[in-house]
Amino acid sequence: MEPIERATSFGADVGAYELGRPDCDDDHVAWMLDGVEGPVLDLGAGSGKLSRAIARVGFDVIAVDPDAAMLERNDAAATYVGSADAIPLPDASVAAVTVGQAWHWFDPATAGPEIARVLRPGGRLGLIWNTRDTSDPFVAELAAIIGPSPAEQMVTDDSVLNVTGFTPFERDQRQRVRMMTALEIEAMVTSRSWYLLAEPQQQSEVLAGVRNLVATHPHSRGRERFEYALHSTVYRADLVSG
Repeated sequence: MEPIERATSFGADVGAYELGRPDCDDDHVAWMLDGVEGPVLDLGAGSGKLSRAIARVGFDVIAVDPDAAMLERNDAAATYVGSADAIPLPDASVAAVTVGQAWHWFDPATAGPEIARVLRPGGRLGLIWNTRDTSDPFVAELAAIIGPSPAEQMVTDDSVLNVTGFTPFERDQRQRVRMMTALEIEAMVTSRSWYLLAEPQQQSEVLAGVRNLVATHPHSRGRERFEYALHSTVYRADLVSG
């Protein structure tokens, strides 16, 4: 399975992505961009989960993503089709570049220099992920049904490598709780790239397992809305001038 196919699979069901995926925490986004002055490029922006948070905390946003279908739903930014290896912006044109739920798709050896190219001197690189908190029993059982996540593994292992030309990453992780419905849980599952590219039989088996869990687990059984435990993890670094 080619990375570009996976990266552009989300546009197959933008509605599920918007319904199922959590919004970004505004306070954590503000921490990621603390001290930044000027426009922010949201790279791998998709339908705008992070773009909207960046706009809410007071920045002008430019969104770049390889998936035009996802960008059509991004109402918080000027949008451009592009990739981390070929950003369609001029040199030194933005004060920060953010990457939400997408850095694990990138090759830092090629993305790093391209990000540095579009940043102003001393500009910020910020990465953010919302990942499952599998210390919660319900979340752990759901994770066992829907399978592993490369993003989650990267965050859990703290294996985000420093990027050449930038200061060492500063890391901050916070616990979050999202109130969800059964429909939102299903949308979260069906918006995953693995699910979107799986065979119909595999999709049916996974969805049946998820529905059974929600219907029978003491945490969710008979409840219209229930807690879903998450981690918000942010990395930030600055371009080294000169």
